[in-house]
Amino acid sequence: MSGARFVCSDPDAGDFEFADVEAVLDALEAGLVTPTTPVFDAVRQSSQPVGMHPEIRAAWAARLRYRPPSLDGLALPELPSLTSLARSLPDDEDERERRREAYARLRSPAAALEVRTTARRDDGQRLAVVGIALALALLGIIGWLAVTFATGLNELAAHAVGSGQAR
Repeated sequence: MSGARFVCSDPDAGDFEFADVEAVLDALEAGLVTPTTPVFDAVRQSSQPVGMHPEIRAAWAARLRYRPPSLDGLALPELPSLTSLARSLPDDEDERERRREAYARLRSPAAALEVRTTARRDDGQRLAVVGIALALALLGIIGWLAVTFATGLNELAAHAVGSGQAR
């Protein structure tokens, strides 16, 4: 960000950066943003619709009280109620479904715990089987090396004994 306090994201027009609350209200008057346009406040580190931001709402109400209608046709829209703004926002079905699942898990912790522990046991069993297989392979290689070494040592001893009797 380039020092702007507010960033409004519009999917059609892109991001708008505003330095202060007054700039956001000017954008509302010009029709660049609407009360339901999401705004990110860099100071509060939060995102919410323009019409629900407390500082913007307070400045909006103050500007409506003390500003006469303009001659150029630009006017600040009426301040919508928080309830109407909340109802006008699109429902996020994924968010709603995720919250329902979380609530269901919260209501029945035993079922959620059982699912988690079953998954961990499966991973643990798989890891144990792989570990045992690797240990058996290592023991087989060590055994083969021991037998090969013993066979070579036996042949060397037999050769040494056989060549010693031939003299």
